[in-house]
Amino acid sequence: MGTLLHLNGPSGVGKSTLAHAYAAAHPGTLVCDIDELRAWVSGWSDDFVGTGEAVRASALALITAYLRTGRDVVLPQLVVTPGQLDRFESAAAEAGAAYVGVVLTVEPDVLLERLHARALTPVTEVVSRIIEERGGDALVLQGRRELLDLVDDRGLVVVDATERDSALAALQRLRS
Repeated sequence: MGTLLHLNGPSGVGKSTLAHAYAAAHPGTLVCDIDELRAWVSGWSDDFVGTGEAVRASALALITAYLRTGRDVVLPQLVVTPGQLDRFESAAAEAGAAYVGVVLTVEPDVLLERLHARALTPVTEVVSRIIEERGGDALVLQGRRELLDLVDDRGLVVVDATERDSALAALQRLRS
């Protein structure tokens, strides 16, 4: 039976980095990075949110199909609304797979340091611009608090992502 390992967390916490490291240690695991898929759509940077919703629907189909093969999917994706979480949980259930929801966290000062120091790619450049337009660091820290509030309501697991190897070990224990 496959598992959908959803790595949730604020921008800059290390979702994509951990997703790729986890997949490298678990051959056959699909990394479904919706932000990267978004960049495949023409005009995505001008309509980041709208493109994201369209791509998310496509990603759900991809995730479901891949999980049906009995293999795992790791999904590095920020989701703060329960309805969006429901969509990913339902995709796993539809495929007969397990859903493991994780909120990655680090201390606020570490989060902001990582966010501002991360390498700029076309996607992170647009995300950084949107964050600045919508409130900057305060927005990121508010999103972190909202995610932590979801933990108890949704049965999500919190993993400290301060140390990469410790975080990977914690993710492995969740999958075992």
